[in-house]
Amino acid sequence: MTNAVAKSSVTNGPVVSVGGSSSRDPETAAIEFHRSLAMDNPACVIFYCCVDYDRERLAAALKEQFGDIPLMGCTTAGEILPGGITDGAITGFSLSADYFVVESSLIENLAAFSETQTHSVVRRSLDKLAERAVAPLEHNSFAMSMLDGMAIREELVLSALNSALSGIPLVGGSAGDNMHFRNTHVYSDGKFYGNAAVLIMVNTVCSFSVLSGHHLQAGKEKLVVTHADPEKRVAYEFNAEPAALEYCRISGLSLDQLCPKTFALHPLSVQIGDSSFVRSVQQVNDDLSLTFFCAIDNGIVLSDMESGDLVGEFADRMSAVVDEIGEPELVIGYDCIHRRIEMAEHGTLEKVSELYRRYKVIGFNTYGEHCDAMHINHTFTGIAIGTPEKLI
Repeated sequence: MTNAVAKSSVTNGPVVSVGGSSSRDPETAAIEFHRSLAMDNPACVIFYCCVDYDRERLAAALKEQFGDIPLMGCTTAGEILPGGITDGAITGFSLSADYFVVESSLIENLAAFSETQTHSVVRRSLDKLAERAVAPLEHNSFAMSMLDGMAIREELVLSALNSALSGIPLVGGSAGDNMHFRNTHVYSDGKFYGNAAVLIMVNTVCSFSVLSGHHLQAGKEKLVVTHADPEKRVAYEFNAEPAALEYCRISGLSLDQLCPKTFALHPLSVQIGDSSFVRSVQQVNDDLSLTFFCAIDNGIVLSDMESGDLVGEFADRMSAVVDEIGEPELVIGYDCIHRRIEMAEHGTLEKVSELYRRYKVIGFNTYGEHCDAMHINHTFTGIAIGTPEKLI
């Protein structure tokens, strides 16, 4: 979707600034990241960083560099810098206060998540946003989310956020930790937090377009989930057989082949209406159960998925975005870690990096992507920001 505006040739300076650092030293990385953004009047700065940084040192260094500028971020399973796909780095962007108004909120203790609390957080953010808005909230606002990717609360939180946002589009990603599956964090108010989420509300006079999709096609094999623990996202049985064995059977794999690469190359999906939503396997457990990245439940039917043209699908999608809003100033990208593994396996990382550079993508590899109320896998989800516009 895009906001309802008409083009204007009036600008006051850069709309966004992008940057990053590949230094492994947190203090050096913070200095280089700050220097690379070089914007006089930022409304906020958003960053995505490798989990291997010493978080306390990085948090302190970022606070020293950016001072009172609103700064939000999260840890990743890989980063997208201005130069393309990488890892072991920090990347991010700033939004100019000439064109954007931003309100952020930290939601702590997701283990005790309350829908009422979330509605109150969104309501307060919307009220504050309305007070300072540069354009009518409807059609000219969007929200971004970052959640602890190991808290297993995305479905609940996103459903509540989407309901409270009342039609304002929401995109985002679940924080990663380089496939360790131990500690993922979000950053707000000068600190990293586990078991937490950050909501960022944005009002803008710039055009924008939400994009979300995958390149996969449903196969012919079906798996019925006959025993699962939805709270833990664990499937114990498919078709009344141990889940890992049935997964191996339809994928043509042996148990000793199960690993992040094979999970990335053999995703499953659930059909909802006319659309297939990927349900990626995170890991195999000692009891032959499978842990998933997002929602799994008793009775659902999963299909095997076959890979399509990842490069071509993304190029086509971005071509449609350009037709809609013109060349983007920035594409904020939430790119599933399984897509990255697939790119590496198929030798397309550089081709995709070239497209990311072409379309000014900044973002990170996630443990799940957020689009309105949906927590999804194996997608590129994001928001493309266009040029400043004059309100109709």
